[in-house]
Parts: sequence; C-alpha cells; structure tokens
Amino acid sequence: MKFLIARRKNPGSKVCVTGCYAQTNPQSLLDFGVDMIVSNADKKRAAQLALGLFRDGGNSQPINTFNSFEGEVGALKKSDLSDSGFVGNFAISDRMNLKIQDGCDNACAYCIIPRARGLPRSRRISDILSDAKNLVARGVRELVLTGINISKFDGSIADLVEQLSEIKGLLRIGIGSLEPPVRDVERLVNMMACSDSKLAKHFHISLQSASDKVLSAMRRKYTVSEFFRTVDFIKSIDSDISVGTDLICGFPGESEEDFDETLRNVGSSKLSFLHVFTYSPRPQTLAALKKQLPFDVRRARADRLRLVGDELRDKFFKSQIGKTCDVLLENQLKSGDYLGYTQNYIQVAVNIADAGLKNTMCRVKIVSEIGKGRMRAERI
Repeated sequence: MKFLIARRKNPGSKVCVTGCYAQTNPQSLLDFGVDMIVSNADKKRAAQLALGLFRDGGNSQPINTFNSFEGEVGALKKSDLSDSGFVGNFAISDRMNLKIQDGCDNACAYCIIPRARGLPRSRRISDILSDAKNLVARGVRELVLTGINISKFDGSIADLVEQLSEIKGLLRIGIGSLEPPVRDVERLVNMMACSDSKLAKHFHISLQSASDKVLSAMRRKYTVSEFFRTVDFIKSIDSDISVGTDLICGFPGESEEDFDETLRNVGSSKLSFLHVFTYSPRPQTLAALKKQLPFDVRRARADRLRLVGDELRDKFFKSQIGKTCDVLLENQLKSGDYLGYTQNYIQVAVNIADAGLKNTMCRVKIVSEIGKGRMRAERI
C-alpha cells in the first residue's frame, strides 16, 4: 500500500484512511498500522479528527471512528446529508462535482457499495442550490451532478437542472452516471436539444453487460433491449447527444457466447463512448463467492471490447466534423492550445494566442480528429 512507502520516507507521519475500503475493511487497515480509520459517516470531520492525532506529542493510540455510530462494522446508518456541502470563499476555476445524493440499495452481485455507503438518501434542494451559488460566486462555471447512484435521487433531476439553470454565471450543467431506467429521460433529452440550454448534451448510463443472462446474474434490473431502446430514443431526438456506458468483462459465469453477444449488441449500437472494466472480485459480495474466470480471459475480453469502444468513439467523432459548438476552455498548453470539452463531451484542442481565457466559453468549429480521444477545433 502506498501509505507504507510514505511512512518509510517520513517516519513521523500519521496515516488517516477513509472511503469505501476503510468502511468495509477497517480491521485490515489497523493491522497494517494505520493511525486512524474514519467512517464514511464521519469523513466530513476527517481533517479535524486527524489533527487530534498530534495531541500529547503525537503518541495517541490508533483511532477507529466506527465506534462512534451504531450498527455492525461496514454498515452505514441512514445518515443526513444536510451538512455535507461546500464552505469557504477561495477562488475556483475548474469544473466541480456537486453531490446531490449518497448510497444505493440495488445490491448488484459484484458491488460492495450498499455496505460501504449505506441506503439511498438525498440532499435537500435548498442545500444543493446554496452550494451551487457558493461555487459559482467563487468562479466555477461548470457543475456536474454526482452521487453514488443519482438515479435514486429523491426528486426530479430535470426540475433540479431547471433551478440550477437560473443561477447567473453558471455556464454548463452536467449529469453524472445514471442507472437504467432513466427517469425524466424525455424532459432531459428535450432540454439538451435546446440550443440555449445549459445542460450538457451527454448521458452516461451504466449497462455493465449486453447479455441478458449476465445481467440477470449481476442482479441488474433491466434488459438489454430496454437499455438500447433508451439509447435509440435519445439519439432519435438529437443525434449529437453523446451516450456513454460502463461495461464489465469476465463476470463469473460469462461464457464466450455471452461475451460475443455483448460484442455484437454494443458494436451495432449508437453508443458514443465505452468505459470498459476487467471484472475484479470484491470481498463480501455475492459474485466473489462464485467460480471465477481466469484473469487472462477476463483481461483479453476487456481488451477486445475496448477496441469496439474505439470504433464507436471514432464514428461519433467523425459525425461531428464541420459542426459548430461551444467549448468551455480549460488549461492552456505550451503549444498555445487550450483544452476543453464540447457540450457533448468531446475533448478538443483550440489554438488561441490569447492567455487568460481559462473558464470562458468559446464558439468553435470541429475540424479533425487528432488521436488520444481528442479533436481539433478552430475558434470562430
């Protein structure tokens, strides 16, 4: 573990660990000599708690904050999210994630999240809007709505986007990963299709497998045909909307025929981007108890599916050549190129001599693909 290397370089350091692994395996970290384990319920106080390690000359005993809330180790109570927002007034000029939700109760066979993050709970609209206004006042121009499973958000994401769109100075709103079936999909697509909408023209909808047999084994709650009907509907309204997805290769029990089915279904689809993962068993999950496929088989399938993803991306990129769009400029490279993303999640390089344009919107024409998942654009 990396913290062991850090400790060797700085023997007087203290190691504080939080997050999903700490939530589900606290004792293993204590056995490694970690000084503090901070539960997900307490991690907003992590900095304050960590400073306490230096009291009494730094000779305090290891601290495990799992003792501070009820329930067995590895389980989160249904805690309130009202105080999990942003504070401070320092300037920010980067895209920011805006948390609207936490937790999940889907209990997918491969996933430890329900044990690590607890049951679904949502932040209050008023708190979300307060955070958004705080961030925009500090210079943020793009916000991405995120959570563990924002499809479980207790409210309408479309309504939330409409309220966020009223914030002066906010230029773009993105939506994080969604689970099928997508609620409000018609409203969201129609908002994306409007030329003056602040909502980014991009969906990321988790598929995980394009084989119904594998989806059933994963305990997913939709079919392959239901997923692709949603993709086809989105593209029928606006073909420029990009749709990405996640796929897991080598899930226990996935046969060569099952994987070939995924290859065919994905390869013939209107998807724009793939995030492909080699299946890795997570302790304390149902899938980890099943017979595992050899790692070489899992990895080879992921490599093959990534090639399909490259073809889908290239096809989508080619469809965008010659089109004009808005790009929110990010960092400027030494070459003079600014990098930035279009409304439909294409990273472009725009050569502009002027300095100091980071975090401003620029109208461009897309002219070519330049590799590494990027396109060349010209300022207009």
